[in-house]
Amino acid sequence: MHRVGCAIALALVACAPTIAGTVPRHVQNWQTACANAGQSCLESRNVGISASWMAKHVDWNEVGDHPSSDVTSAQLAAAGAEHIVVYSDPNIAWYCPVPQDYSAQSYDLPETGGNCRTSVARYLRPENGSYAHAFTHQIDGNRLFDRADGFYHGRPGEPLNIGDRDVQAAFAADTARNRYATDVFEDDAGGSYNCIADDNGRCSGTYGAAAYAPPGCDYRDGYWCYKYGETAYEFDRASNPQQTYADDAIALADASAHPVIGNDGVGTDVYDLQWLASRRVEGAMSEGAWTQVSNPKKWIAEADAILRYHNLHKYVVEYSSDASRLMFQIASHWIVYDSTYSIEALDEVNPAARSAGRNDATFPEESVVPSNARVATPLSNEVTVFETAPGLFVREYATCYENGEVIGYCAAIVNATGSAQPIAGLTRRYSRVLVHNTTATWAAGGTPLWSHIVPESIGPNSGLILAE
Repeated sequence: MHRVGCAIALALVACAPTIAGTVPRHVQNWQTACANAGQSCLESRNVGISASWMAKHVDWNEVGDHPSSDVTSAQLAAAGAEHIVVYSDPNIAWYCPVPQDYSAQSYDLPETGGNCRTSVARYLRPENGSYAHAFTHQIDGNRLFDRADGFYHGRPGEPLNIGDRDVQAAFAADTARNRYATDVFEDDAGGSYNCIADDNGRCSGTYGAAAYAPPGCDYRDGYWCYKYGETAYEFDRASNPQQTYADDAIALADASAHPVIGNDGVGTDVYDLQWLASRRVEGAMSEGAWTQVSNPKKWIAEADAILRYHNLHKYVVEYSSDASRLMFQIASHWIVYDSTYSIEALDEVNPAARSAGRNDATFPEESVVPSNARVATPLSNEVTVFETAPGLFVREYATCYENGEVIGYCAAIVNATGSAQPIAGLTRRYSRVLVHNTTATWAAGGTPLWSHIVPESIGPNSGLILAE
């Protein structure tokens, strides 16, 4: 994309919307909603952008679990929002007090029985005067504190025992609290319970593979193994810890008051797929989707996992958070695109000069929509169907739209390698390339911009969207 950007100053074209009706006016998308500046906002994105605008332009509006978010939720509901997604994290309780004479980095911590009064934890009930049953423990009996990321806003957290019936009941209560909610975003969900140590001794998830390594994690470095690292005694003592964790993850999702989108990372081992197939799980979020890679294998593994989820009729939220990677993210989204199950989540502040609210994360480029793919989503779940050269992926669409107006053929190109490549594999000639509108965000009235300088090559780790 950078190879194009330096030469577009005299060649920009904006396409205005012309028609309404049943044609798509934007790709299916996901955004954080925060219409009222005085409320507690999730991630503090799109603060002050009206609920009416969000309801019209965003399919999945995520709101926080704080009661003040109900104000935005009510406004979204009144404006006809399709999905109002309430955030909940039943896997960890934040703001726990560190016992006196200890720190969050201590090797072990005493059992204090203290309750962490955050979203799910506030609904917990004591047993024999203690809340210990609701938390996970080291093999020596000490409760696990979050030492993975140090502190959260200066305060540590503790992982909850998702297999505990009280935790599951608390999750049910938390998801039912917001009466406007239609769906739930369950943070840190899924069926894997494993520890594949990375270079720092912490657990690292892999697509399509997971190996259990009891207590092989270096717990002194943090991370508990169910998705984070340090193994938990509640699961280690089971004959099959992974299956036990998967069963508990399914029971937890089943307890939700609404259908669940889980922050799963789009895992594809047998346990993740069991979780995905459960009755309450409607899809998963791939957090950090389409980050820069030096080896296309990681990009291919992520794309293959997303295709597998689509073929299982599950949503995938492709959550990206780096605006400098915008075109790579959009083009990658188009390569695996499914009009029903693909959800684009650009949770990144748009650096455009004019914004509609604080931390405006709306992008007019989402109003360009691919349709009628020339090659359907492969049932083999293999993105290499679209590979036209090593690490180069091309997918063409016969009918495309911009804000409801037909613009003819269009194409997505992704170079997932670390070096520039000539563009190969297109069946048509294209006259325009989509560029980031840096003048105004979508909510501030920005429209897609096109350059007529179409490159013959694509830079490393880059993406392009072309149109007739």
